[in-house]
Amino acid sequence: MPVITAFLGDITEQDVDAVVSAANNAVRGGGGVAGAIHRSGGPAILRDCVARFPNGLATGDAGWTAAGDLPARWVIHAVGPNFTAGQRDRSLLESCYRRALEVADGLNVRSVAFPLLCTGAYGWPRADAITAAIEAITATRTRVEEVRLVTLDESVYKQTRAEILVRYPPPVGEGTVGFLFERTPTQFCLRGDDYLWRELRAHFADTPLPRDWFGFRALVTAAIEHIIGEPLSDRQYAPWLDNHSAAIRVPEFDPGHGMSAGGVHVPWWVHTAVPILIDRFEATHESEKRLRD
Repeated sequence: MPVITAFLGDITEQDVDAVVSAANNAVRGGGGVAGAIHRSGGPAILRDCVARFPNGLATGDAGWTAAGDLPARWVIHAVGPNFTAGQRDRSLLESCYRRALEVADGLNVRSVAFPLLCTGAYGWPRADAITAAIEAITATRTRVEEVRLVTLDESVYKQTRAEILVRYPPPVGEGTVGFLFERTPTQFCLRGDDYLWRELRAHFADTPLPRDWFGFRALVTAAIEHIIGEPLSDRQYAPWLDNHSAAIRVPEFDPGHGMSAGGVHVPWWVHTAVPILIDRFEATHESEKRLRD
């Protein structure tokens, strides 16, 4: 399975072996990602499209051309379903990713940058498009080692990154703050709490443990406050200290499922999650002390 990462940036500037274009059935350029790729890559891409796809491509299929002036070597043109026009068969969207990776294998490609297919003018709901992309890529047997899901929109990037972290959390080193997040709690209050836990785990994956629990608590609390955009402990500005049902919606933690989508239950973090982490921190330090003694 390739390593999947969310990437905030311009797909035409990706230094990878191949970039994927969100093509229409004619495979002759157009607007959105396809138009940007054709403009940046120059007329060589269109000439290759005309020569290689005289009759275009079917929905769900993909094919390759040279990349012209792009940093990549190849462009893989994938034709997704038009949700707005009534093409709502999810298997066709998944097929775009699968076929693109199969084409990449035929080119001996090791790194591929995808846009989030069908979410522009084709109108596929964003949350499901993100899930479909991740599921299709991970279910495809491929020799591709790196896949980037690239977007220019920061909110889309954050939502994609959050979904990847929940499904495929990165490794963390022993002796790091991230390692204390390795074992998840028995139960989260809201769906967004799971996303926040994984986000913090990744954020601290390489961060050495502080010297004392005061520093540890300050480090973790600051990270939580930065992500949710609210203070945890200021009584004047933190109503959850007295209201145990208070929650904050974090848009990037909204996978599009249910009423609690994107909800972070702040009282749970103040009264349960942070104390759990402090207990783990102190247990780790006590274990290290016994080993030294």
